[in-house]
Amino acid sequence: MSTETHHRRGHLAPCEGEAQHPHLDGAPTRREPVTFTVEASRSVPFPLAHVWAVLDGFSDVGEWSSSVHRSWPEGDGPATGIGAERGCELVPGRVVHERIVDYEPEASMRIEVHRSVGLPIASMISVYEVEAEGPTSTRVSGHASLELKLPPVLLKALQTRLDAKLSERIEQAFADLEEEVKRRGKGSTSSAP
Repeated sequence: MSTETHHRRGHLAPCEGEAQHPHLDGAPTRREPVTFTVEASRSVPFPLAHVWAVLDGFSDVGEWSSSVHRSWPEGDGPATGIGAERGCELVPGRVVHERIVDYEPEASMRIEVHRSVGLPIASMISVYEVEAEGPTSTRVSGHASLELKLPPVLLKALQTRLDAKLSERIEQAFADLEEEVKRRGKGSTSSAP
């Protein structure tokens, strides 16, 4: 499995007429978005259709991902595909509301956070792709781009930790995905007593 972590720092410049309220580093108090980008991929030893079935259960992610405390469907749109919406409580009181904005069945989905509660997220886009590596193996790839609104001094202090945490989260999500595909496979092949 390969993981790359990249980050780009936003340029801090006061808006016209904005008062200068220095932080410890002398930067103005306004919160400028900073983008963190994480990419990862993993080979999962299951057929593409089985892997996609788990990913495609869009609002069920809380049932199998250890990164999500609970999840639920939102809106009046479809359960999956373009326009599907879900809420995900990552930890109690910290919620993201997501929507699928691009979707190709058994190939890819692009998800955007359109609102968050208790988190300093300016925007977030995640793209998940699956590709058959053979009849019983699938390559799962993910790319997440997250913009945070935090004071510059706090971003500087947390930057290394945030990079590591984002990388850890996507790697754990793929490990959880593999375990869920395995669990579902055992359930379909076992016989009732």
